[in-house]
Amino acid sequence: MKIIAITQARTGSTRFPNKIMNKIEDETLLSIHINRIKKSKKINSIIIATTNKKNDDIIELESNNLNVSCYRGDEEDVLDRFYQAAKPYNPDFVVRLTSDCPLIDLFTN
Repeated sequence: MKIIAITQARTGSTRFPNKIMNKIEDETLLSIHINRIKKSKKINSIIIATTNKKNDDIIELESNNLNVSCYRGDEEDVLDRFYQAAKPYNPDFVVRLTSDCPLIDLFTN
């Protein structure tokens, strides 16, 4: 069974711009979030779904640093961004996560 996790991430928040790239003890909130997802024993692949806007280039760089895939798509069509991110993996299940709550823990069983 193939289970993938896709987390939505972008820097363009109006309430707290660039929140996911802020750091706690030298680690970005996005990396904290991804490293918690990596603890799952059931997830086979992790994809960060971000926008194709220039200011989100930093998210793609961070995904490379974290050794996870990155999909870039339309900022407004979030559903299509998730669909296109998942499509090449042909998963049995997709776990949809959002990076705007990076301190929430996942079950690791």
